[in-house]
Amino acid sequence: MVRNIFYFIEGHLKRLGDKLNLLPKHEREQVVYRANVCKEDCMTYGYCIFCGCQVPAKMYVKKTCNGGKRFPNIMDSDSWEKFKKDNNINMITYDDSI
Repeated sequence: MVRNIFYFIEGHLKRLGDKLNLLPKHEREQVVYRANVCKEDCMTYGYCIFCGCQVPAKMYVKKTCNGGKRFPNIMDSDSWEKFKKDNNINMITYDDSI
């Protein structure tokens, strides 16, 4: 129960941080990746089919609730770059300075 409250707070705070452009690029990319993986169910339903938590906030939580069946825990920058390369994941990014 306490863990679920922590995850709720973590997800909503990180989502707010993302809206304020405070989330690191490698974490933003992983949130986008997670949302894409879950686009047919969780994102459509508005809740995670594994744990029932609200999305999109759930996508920001570091620990995965699906045991790695869909995606791993949020990784550090180097691990994420390796994961993208190993899994042929190409992220489209936009330059906000233009």
